[in-house]
Amino acid sequence: MTEMTPRETCETALSWAKDRKYAGYDPYDGLNSPILSPFATNWLTRLVAMHGVNKSPVNIRPLLGIDAERNPKGMGLFASAHLRLYSVTGDESHLREAERLLKWLMENTSPTTDQSAWGYNFDWQNARRFFLPAYHPSIVVTVFCGRAFLEHHELTGEEWSLDVARDAAEFIRSEINVESVEGFDAYTYTPYDSFVVINANALAAAFFLRLSTFTDDADLRERALDLFEFVLFAQDESGAWYYSMPASDSHLSHDNFHTGFVLESLQELVESDYATEDAREAYDRGMEFYCRHLFEADGAPKFEHDQSHPYDAHAAAQALITLTKSDDPAADGVATRLYEWTMEHLYDPSGYFYRRVGRVLTDKTPYIRWSQGWMCVALSTLVVEDSELAVERDARPPTELADDAR
Repeated sequence: MTEMTPRETCETALSWAKDRKYAGYDPYDGLNSPILSPFATNWLTRLVAMHGVNKSPVNIRPLLGIDAERNPKGMGLFASAHLRLYSVTGDESHLREAERLLKWLMENTSPTTDQSAWGYNFDWQNARRFFLPAYHPSIVVTVFCGRAFLEHHELTGEEWSLDVARDAAEFIRSEINVESVEGFDAYTYTPYDSFVVINANALAAAFFLRLSTFTDDADLRERALDLFEFVLFAQDESGAWYYSMPASDSHLSHDNFHTGFVLESLQELVESDYATEDAREAYDRGMEFYCRHLFEADGAPKFEHDQSHPYDAHAAAQALITLTKSDDPAADGVATRLYEWTMEHLYDPSGYFYRRVGRVLTDKTPYIRWSQGWMCVALSTLVVEDSELAVERDARPPTELADDAR
């Protein structure tokens, strides 16, 4: 059988999701069970219910009455994937589908606010930190949905999508809680908690900085740069980042996909007109740690720097994005091995991606956001990066190409 290209795989994966109306299960949707939810009334019982479903060796959701649903973050991811394919192929069907998904997001914002903000489609207990009811907004979900609208504006010049992206940024600035950490004003995860997550601040910084180039909003740009300063401060001596600040609050050490979020965000700064030597140094040190400590020799994405399993689709997807967009010399080789490993171990020929490979069991449940949405964005990013490299090659003088061939 002929091996499919990233574009062909992405088209197949998007069709798989579209056939299911972009609805499916999520690893953390256990509290959507009408059987479990009446008993999940405090942080402990919520965690037991949620993680019991999450960690079950078989998918017990149908037995528990958990329905396949659309996840707002997943919808943003699928919209971004369609837009990235459109940017390369010019296929109007991808633009139309992306706009359909974006219109759904506009009609399904969080019911707690009149602004453009989104949350998960399930109740979520974050350890003992906080409880987030279904569809209540968070900074991370709002950033990824807002980014999809900004991507649409970048490609089409349409003002309606820029307005939504701007409104999403304003929601974060006005409604997400702020905590003082070592002299920095850092965002918490939601409007209701005090938990400072480093990658969430990095994602907001990158979104603000990119958006400011289209709005000429100096205040937004300055807020982005302040957040980046916090992210640089939070980097440890190894070049890595803990999940939260202070590090003693982190339930994760240096894990794969959150590190990928930080590095992708920092690259936005490094490639901007506001890059500094400190930012470049932090990015390079972070990429060195990432490439050296968060992947196996065959390309498998380690869960944390000191823990291999489980090998997770979300980590694989974000890593493909982070690595292929990077200018780090070591990134290409890691990305190539990772892509080959992912297609061999996580892809089902029917068009969907498994969630993860554990020490003993492989979770083959189709998760609409966690694995399918993320892998569609990753594959579409590969298509974009390959196209840009081809354009650069075609623009180079023949003498340079001959030198490369020697």
